[in-house]
Amino acid sequence: MSKKSLRARIVADWPAKVLSLAVAILVFTFYRLNRLEDRYVSVPLAVTVGDEFVPSSSLPRSVRLTLRGESNALVTILEEDLKASVDLSRVTGEGVYKAPVLIEKRGSALGVDPLEITIDPPEIAVSLERKLRKVVPVTPSFRGYLGPGYELSSFSLEPAEEEVSGPASAVERIIDLSTDPIELSGKTSDFREEVRVFPKDPLVQVSGKATATFSAAILQAMDFKTFDAVPVTATGLAPGFALIDPLPTCVLRLRSNASILKNFVLPPGAIVLDLSSVTKAGIYTLPLDARLPEGIALDAIDPPAVTLRVQQQAAGGAH
Repeated sequence: MSKKSLRARIVADWPAKVLSLAVAILVFTFYRLNRLEDRYVSVPLAVTVGDEFVPSSSLPRSVRLTLRGESNALVTILEEDLKASVDLSRVTGEGVYKAPVLIEKRGSALGVDPLEITIDPPEIAVSLERKLRKVVPVTPSFRGYLGPGYELSSFSLEPAEEEVSGPASAVERIIDLSTDPIELSGKTSDFREEVRVFPKDPLVQVSGKATATFSAAILQAMDFKTFDAVPVTATGLAPGFALIDPLPTCVLRLRSNASILKNFVLPPGAIVLDLSSVTKAGIYTLPLDARLPEGIALDAIDPPAVTLRVQQQAAGGAH
């Protein structure tokens, strides 16, 4: 067969041959497209800004990705190998900026072909504000109540202050940091625990490790009980002396645990006037003394002292 004849056969009916080739390509492409599937994943969004600025409004924590490719390849892609980010590190002033969301493929996502990635949202608006730092106190939060008859005597937090940072307008409003609720229910003895520390505004961050050690001292709660017209007992008066005036009564207020005071009865001779210092006739002002059982404390006594006259008796006289 001559070259001229071969060429003639090749170009003969060329429109039909070109059309057939185009149809074949379309069929092949359509077949491949029909083999592609979609997979939906959400990945964390990282926003990078300069050292002098921070976002001053809430940002999406993640973006939704639509992965399109062959099903057997899509299932091999790990979500942590797709990184979504927005880069505003070159911004030099406060304001609102729009920036595209960038996707970086790593590890299992590399070499997958075909792979189409659609981002939702494709860009975000970020409001930036000057960063401010300051030190504020930590205030504990409590939940529940101590056991019956107990009280929180004292407590401490270490550290008592923390440094916070964030957009200037938000940091200026922060006056303290809160802790996770500290459970008091049923506690009857000293305790110590580590608690999380956090600002009330989510745009403000704690610069340190954001925890504190809470220490509490718990004591049995004190109650009070008052006794009226309590008689005073005189002791220690030397022979040859006598009291001219009658002994007064007093009002007594005692302090102790509520359960102890509830049924406590004042014993006889509980309030004593010690006259052992009297060595001659005259007028004396002497303090009253309370002799109480263990666990009962004197809170107040009225009057606290007694003024009385002492006379010396004639030889052979009685008190």
